[in-house]
Amino acid sequence: MLSHRQEKLIKSLHTEKGREKAKLWLVEGMKCLESAGPAVQLRFGPEDSHHFTQLTTTDTPPSIAGLAVAPQFQLNDITTKKTILVLDHLQDPGNVGTIIRLAKAFNAGLILCECADPGNSKVIRSSAGLVFTTPWIIMSPQMVSEWLTETDFIIYRLENRRGAQELNAQSSKFLSADKIIIVVGSEGQGIKLKVAGQAIAIQHDPSVDSLNVATAVAIALFLRYQKNNNKL
Repeated sequence: MLSHRQEKLIKSLHTEKGREKAKLWLVEGMKCLESAGPAVQLRFGPEDSHHFTQLTTTDTPPSIAGLAVAPQFQLNDITTKKTILVLDHLQDPGNVGTIIRLAKAFNAGLILCECADPGNSKVIRSSAGLVFTTPWIIMSPQMVSEWLTETDFIIYRLENRRGAQELNAQSSKFLSADKIIIVVGSEGQGIKLKVAGQAIAIQHDPSVDSLNVATAVAIALFLRYQKNNNKL
C-alpha cells in the first residue's frame, strides 16, 4: 500500500509547481509507462491505495499509474535533427502532446517557448508517453530570439498570411534544405516571436477558418520526412 507521504507526493504532481519541486511526473496508463521506460521510479494501481481515483487525473481512472523522473534534454540533442519545431505559446496540452508524438514519428526536435508544461498529464497522454524520448527543451522568448539569429538553419514560419508560399510536394527548398526550423504559433494568436523567416501556408477550402495546429504540423513534417526518405 502507498504511504500517506507517497500519496501526498503524487497529489502534488498534479500541479506544475509540484512537478518542478519534485522533478517527477505522474504517468498514467500502461502505454505511457512503457514509453517512459527506465525513468519510472514507482508503479501503483487501485489495489495500492483507497484513494486511487483522487491520485489520478482522468475521468476514467487508468488501471495503473506511476511516477517517473522528468527527462532532461540538451540543446545539442535538438540540433542534431534536420528539422526543428519551435512551438510559440501553444497552451493547449493536447496539441503540445500530439506535436511531440509527431516529432518522434517524423524525426524532429522541439523547442518549447511559453507552452503548456510538458509534464502535464494530458501532454504525457497525448504524446503516448513519447515526451520521455522525443528531444525537447524549454526556452524563453528572449533565448529563442537570440538563438534564431545565430543559427545556420533556414527558418520558416508556418502561418497563413499574405505573401506566404504554398506548402506542398513541390515546395523544393522547404523539402530539400538540409536543416530547417519551423516556427509554429497558436491558432488564436499566431506567431508572437519577433523572428524573420519565410512564411509557408497549407492551402485548404476557404470555408474552413484554419487548420488545427497539430494537423498543420503533421502535414509539414510528413512532407519533409517523405522527401528525406526519397518518397517524393
